[in-house]
Amino acid sequence: MKVKVGKVEKLGAILSLIGLVLVFQPFTPALYTYGYYMLALGAVIFVLSGYLPKRTEDGSTYLKDLVKWVVIIAFVLLFVIGVSIMLTPYFVVR
Repeated sequence: MKVKVGKVEKLGAILSLIGLVLVFQPFTPALYTYGYYMLALGAVIFVLSGYLPKRTEDGSTYLKDLVKWVVIIAFVLLFVIGVSIMLTPYFVVR
């Protein structure tokens, strides 16, 4: 199964735009929080989708490459979060 790299980039851009709308809405702080997360997620997807390999002539990639890309990014994020949680007590002044 093939996935167009352009569609992944569009998904990131759409998530970023929805996040911006939610950040700038004046109604409730809860939507502001969700908007910030959507904005960050959309930006990460948009930037990192440029690194997806284009395996075919029409600029698409295979689904297994997309899944591998998502798994690698998830493990890197979990590693960074885990290391930061472990190191936080050493940097906090008591």
